[in-house]
Amino acid sequence: MQILPPSTIPPSTPIERRHRPQPASGRYGYRAYRTCLRWEFGFTCPFCLLHEADLIGHGVEGWGVTSVEHFVPVSHDDTLANDYGNCFYSCRLCNGSRTNAPLVDAEGRRLLDPCTEAWGDHFALSEDQLVPQTEDAAYTAEVYGLDDDRKIAMKRSRRERIGEWLELCREGPAVVDALLGECNKEGVSAKAMNLLEAAELLQRSIHRALRDLERYAAIPADADTTCRCEQVDLLVLPAALASQTIALPLVDGAKTKID
Repeated sequence: MQILPPSTIPPSTPIERRHRPQPASGRYGYRAYRTCLRWEFGFTCPFCLLHEADLIGHGVEGWGVTSVEHFVPVSHDDTLANDYGNCFYSCRLCNGSRTNAPLVDAEGRRLLDPCTEAWGDHFALSEDQLVPQTEDAAYTAEVYGLDDDRKIAMKRSRRERIGEWLELCREGPAVVDALLGECNKEGVSAKAMNLLEAAELLQRSIHRALRDLERYAAIPADADTTCRCEQVDLLVLPAALASQTIALPLVDGAKTKID
């Protein structure tokens, strides 16, 4: 299983539009694109870079925490409501913050399109915050509320949790083996029992950390296995996110097992 990195780095290239779903019709026809959009954007809001797993654990479907964002608002041009190229996968916070803000503000600053602009050219990641590096980025950050305290808190939570859990999973098994080795040297004694209890506690913590890391699977458990394009080869993460994912550690190879 591939899990998310502690922090998602702003991509150095625009997000590629790979999906070509059959056109939808009707006032809310664009909702039929949802599965394509989830895969297209890697289950991640392309504006604030929050992943579904940051918003809610065990699958977002049915919770209303993500939605389809229209880059050109429907209130500005309803003919683009079902234009797939005008649809983005957005977290509810970004979508609600944007409402129908214009593509260009009174100062001439542009709202950035993550499918034509590389986020890494306009934003720098400073720990848990996207810091605008251009005037257009500043406008985009204002419109989508990229400095929202809740977004920053969710990013900080992921960074700290994944960092701590990975460290435990990578270094813990060697400590378990060392504790058990010392336990064997002590024979039957109170000290040996204390060492054994410490080893058991640490091993339980390691396995719990592994289960917790699964919450941050890069591809959620409720990801659809088909989309409107009906092309299985499109059901992959975008390259910018795939290159940052981390393989879930294998920790069952400790030299000594606790029975």
